[in-house]
Amino acid sequence: MVEKVVEEATAGGVTCLLSNGMDYESSARTLALAERYAGKVLAAVGIHPWTVTNANEPLDLKLFEEFVLSNRERITAIGEIGLDGQYTQDVDKKSKQHETFQHCLGLADRCKLPVMIHSRLAIDDVLNLLPNYSLTKVVLHWYSGPTEHLQLIRDRGYFITVGPSLLYSKRTQEIARTADLSIILTETDGPVNYYGPFKGKPTRPNFVIDVVNKLAEIKNENIDRVRDKVWKNFQTVISHKP
Repeated sequence: MVEKVVEEATAGGVTCLLSNGMDYESSARTLALAERYAGKVLAAVGIHPWTVTNANEPLDLKLFEEFVLSNRERITAIGEIGLDGQYTQDVDKKSKQHETFQHCLGLADRCKLPVMIHSRLAIDDVLNLLPNYSLTKVVLHWYSGPTEHLQLIRDRGYFITVGPSLLYSKRTQEIARTADLSIILTETDGPVNYYGPFKGKPTRPNFVIDVVNKLAEIKNENIDRVRDKVWKNFQTVISHKP
């Protein structure tokens, strides 16, 4: 199944995939995928805020830290990490989200790794926390915050991503239209039940081809220029240079 997905993406013109972990186990699997498909798949490892919210017992952050430190050279980024304000109303769980997020930010800072951040209904908290670290490569995954924040995001050198919802969501289209192309990356996320032309289809990395085409339409730009710029943005994020 995974092999077919990677082959489809490669055949469709997707040059490279960054796979994100959500917990210790999925992060280990992501690292294994990156080794199996070297040059095609890169590994991001992290503890997702949903993992924190749904955990029945305290997470072993020390175990995750040891995993990252021992595999530092094989890891491309720390992600997906962050805060989620939609499903977490419990004060204790919110506190645990913050504790885990800040632990992961500190780890990324120590290892000089980019971060892939989930910030749904929590973007203000995320933006307030980030200056406490020396992180130079920050990606705000599936950005859904106010368009008014986009200039600050650009000024700080951060990036945002847009995904398949760009083809049918007026809100996502507004964000893409407002954001400077220099800060935009594309993604598919998943598994997600998308709508529009993707309704009923399992999420596939090659969806980004349609996303880039739509982005060019929204920006009223040449498709080749948009494709090249998105790829350059991605290379900037994963580069070892600060």
